[in-house]
Amino acid sequence: MSGRAPALGTVPSPMMLCRPSFFSCCGRRTYSRRTRVFFCTVASTLLLCGAFTTIFLVSGVRRIYIGKTFDAAASGKDGVALLGHAYNIDVTARQVQISWLMLGCGRLALFTGSYHSKTCGRANVAIDFYADGATNASGMFDPAASLWFDNKTTVEFYVQASVEFQTEHLFQLNSWHNQDQQFAYPFDTYTLDTVFQAFRSGTNVSVPILFLRISDATSSFQPILIQDADVRTRSINGSQIIHGRGVQYSFQRIALSQVFVVVLFVVNWLLTAVVLYIAVSAYDGVPMSDGILILPVSVILTIPALRALWVGAPSFGLLLDACGTFLQMVVVSLASLYLVVNVGLRRKKAAQQERDAQAVAAAAARVELDVEKEAETAALSLLEHQHSDTNPNDTSTVGIVNT
Repeated sequence: MSGRAPALGTVPSPMMLCRPSFFSCCGRRTYSRRTRVFFCTVASTLLLCGAFTTIFLVSGVRRIYIGKTFDAAASGKDGVALLGHAYNIDVTARQVQISWLMLGCGRLALFTGSYHSKTCGRANVAIDFYADGATNASGMFDPAASLWFDNKTTVEFYVQASVEFQTEHLFQLNSWHNQDQQFAYPFDTYTLDTVFQAFRSGTNVSVPILFLRISDATSSFQPILIQDADVRTRSINGSQIIHGRGVQYSFQRIALSQVFVVVLFVVNWLLTAVVLYIAVSAYDGVPMSDGILILPVSVILTIPALRALWVGAPSFGLLLDACGTFLQMVVVSLASLYLVVNVGLRRKKAAQQERDAQAVAAAAARVELDVEKEAETAALSLLEHQHSDTNPNDTSTVGIVNT
């Protein structure tokens, strides 16, 4: 049953295409080996594309459950919350800009259903938010000024700018083995600490902040929650305790970026190994044509080009440069110089050998010509001698006969 060909009218699956029985059956028809290999390559590529696409789609579908995260963090309490989006991450300046969506939960929610949450939505009170102990409000929400409805359908008209505000934060100043944090690229990590306070507009009445969450980030970074807790401090004169919400996040490069950089790093080393193998083969005496010199020159240009494709393309001086790009360029350059010198010396040696061979051939030709001349001379002498022995007019022979 395993060797049975697919029925007519059915489309063979990629796995069936790669089976030996299918190859033999198709080979008996019209498919050549090249065609079968091509089909297998295309099928494998499509499978890989489907696998990667499925992985990222599943990770994207998981964001639907962020509403459940809100409900679990709120725990049925009354308060406000902030949902953030990190839209600009500058690792050189150690800064991140975040856009915050203001939400109300419990009895402070006018409308629920935002991000599939059952307890959080548009707030029903005017609130001022203060970030990192600022004296001026970083963001203000007023339901009276942000609630708009369609005249025909009486459905709420959503205005993003009326429920969001932007803040700028600094990453922690850390080092990685006494080096800059970016030295560990693409596995560099940056930590963000921030504290928010919420007050009813125009008053000193504190409103509890139930949670702070960063949903996503750009610049090929992903936020990872480290800590989210209630914090407090005393006023300057120490007369009252001020409550707030503190959150700590770490920003790491997404897995796809890390895999992409590592693959390019490995490819550069493979190219370097190929050039080194050619140089070793030339040292071992393997005959090579002059066209082989094109490959090392191409690799010298390819290595920095592939390095420039790294996500973010940081400046030179990373760990991957110390154990990769720098050594790769040095090895390829030295191997290229050796190949150039080796080919040049071999060409000179081959020319000298050719001249020597021509000289030997000329000498051999002269010797052969001399031998032929001597042979011809000896042959002529022998013929003359034989002719003189058999000549009837020879008088000495006649005299002997008469006597």
